[in-house]
Amino acid sequence: MSLVSVIVPNYNHAPYLRQRLDSIFNQTYQDFEVIILDDCSTDNSKEIIEEYSNRTQVSHVVYNETNSGSPFKQWAKGFDLAQGEYVWIAESDDWAELNFLENLVSILNKDLSLVFAFCESYWEYPKKTIQGNFLKMNSFYKGIEFIKDKQIYCNNIVNASSVVFRKQAITNTTNDYQFFTGSGDYLFWSLLCEQGNIYYTKKILNHFRRFSANTTSRCIASGKTFIENFNIYKYFKKKGFISKFANYRIIEKVLSEIELYKKELSANGNYTKCKSLWENELKIQKLNSTFLSLWARQINRCANLPLYAKIWQFLHLPNTNIRGHIHDLKKKNKA
Repeated sequence: MSLVSVIVPNYNHAPYLRQRLDSIFNQTYQDFEVIILDDCSTDNSKEIIEEYSNRTQVSHVVYNETNSGSPFKQWAKGFDLAQGEYVWIAESDDWAELNFLENLVSILNKDLSLVFAFCESYWEYPKKTIQGNFLKMNSFYKGIEFIKDKQIYCNNIVNASSVVFRKQAITNTTNDYQFFTGSGDYLFWSLLCEQGNIYYTKKILNHFRRFSANTTSRCIASGKTFIENFNIYKYFKKKGFISKFANYRIIEKVLSEIELYKKELSANGNYTKCKSLWENELKIQKLNSTFLSLWARQINRCANLPLYAKIWQFLHLPNTNIRGHIHDLKKKNKA
């Protein structure tokens, strides 16, 4: 068996800690150590952590005296303490199916070319649960191709809790991710993708808790996401991962998102800054083709739609819910 280092970074997640920790200690795969890192929580997290601290699999419990200011600094601290061949960052507000480790470790053990494996998740909102649907089938990717096809547009590894990766891969990456406050995970997973191949399993083994005011939402509203993602975009450009047309798509996508959050960004005084940052890139890269810009916008609008709806939407035909109408018509005819 392969030892897994389970890193649990926590900050003020006392209401969810027991569920998270129970879902770790009750895994069907039991060869793991647990590293609990509390980032100076102001709730009763410490009291709950102490209930678990004497378990034999707990190798470290670290309480910060001051808040680190970044969850990714906590990640880095956990990596330094980890002794396992594999690492699982088990976010303190999420929880896992009890066969999570059994499935992902098995995948990694079978293929030494894999840097990490990740699973599908349930997205847990306060009043509803949504089943994730990243892909419809199990998929193997060459890491660089995954970056070029998917990561350059946005972070497709949306939840750290859904991933198990080889610790060895960290030694070949920079530590720049830990100096980000919102997009450090985006950079981190992209850096790991450069180290080898990755695997996605459609099995839903993770529960990703979502809040209206989570870290991601706050970073978007403050403008940090658009600024930090710009630095990652520049890294991708430097590495040659972005084609000319992909460049149009990325910039048009980000500018449309900035407009979507105009009210929040303006309230924080960052709307003009974020918009100018990305608009200037159009000028610097000499991306001045109106046709390609329009084409990129259309591709972006249709990117997450089924094929029939992509064609419908792309051609600006009315009512993209054609499948729903066909279904209703069949029901009416049967009646």
